[in-house]
Amino acid sequence: MLTARQLYFEAVKVGDELPPLVKPPVDRLQIARYAGAAQDWNPLYVDEPHAKGAGFPSAQAPGMIAMGFLGELAVDWVRGARLRRFQARFVKIVWPGDVLTARGRVTDRRFEEGGRYVADIEVWAENQRGELVVRGSATFQLYYSAEDEARQRQGQPPLAVTREEEEARLAKLSRAQPPRPAPAAGRPLAPPRAVLPPPGRQPGPAPIPAAAGRPPAAAPTRPVRSGKPSKPARPAKAARARPAARRKPPKPKARPRPAKRAASKGKARARRPAKKPAGKKRR
Repeated sequence: MLTARQLYFEAVKVGDELPPLVKPPVDRLQIARYAGAAQDWNPLYVDEPHAKGAGFPSAQAPGMIAMGFLGELAVDWVRGARLRRFQARFVKIVWPGDVLTARGRVTDRRFEEGGRYVADIEVWAENQRGELVVRGSATFQLYYSAEDEARQRQGQPPLAVTREEEEARLAKLSRAQPPRPAPAAGRPLAPPRAVLPPPGRQPGPAPIPAAAGRPPAAAPTRPVRSGKPSKPARPAKAARARPAARRKPPKPKARPRPAKRAASKGKARARRPAKKPAGKKRR
């Protein structure tokens, strides 16, 4: 039975990007499970006081966890290919709570003797800050096509295809494809239709109002006097239509102020001194 969604060598191209794999945040439970499964009881992974005493802010995650994410990305993409080589180099420490994203790219594809087809893949992982955490590479051996896989599963020799034969096959397929239809040319513009005048009106140019910028007619010239050339009369300025001004309500008449009392013709009377209160006379 063939593997579902099998990836074949003929569909791989140099420069193909692997779909990124985003993993959940690395927690301490995952670190403890890895330490128990790998029997890696490094105190820097499981002992918080020891890690702080060694100068680290907290316990760190094993680097093999990030490398495992790279292997998961590559294996899910090749889908059933044979793994030949897988290596990685740790660049930065992974801390609990980091969110790692694994990425990859095809760097090379080779034709080897005996009908073997190999692809090299570059893989790396970044944390949530975009910092490179681990970088590695993987080499896989793939079937050339579905026909090659069926032959090998039946016990027959693999399908041997060289690079020259593949290039010739691709060129033949490109020539066999029907040419693309040329884009349809745009329709020619129809001549403008004549606009018929309404009934009861003779065709002719419509009168242009003076305000629409119609050039004035030729100005009449003054009669020549004493042999001097006459000057053309100045065209009359078109009167601008002003909107009817609103009538303002009449202002109320000011009330007459009372006349000031006339001053006495004589000198102003001197003020009399105030009378002192009458007191008891001393004997």
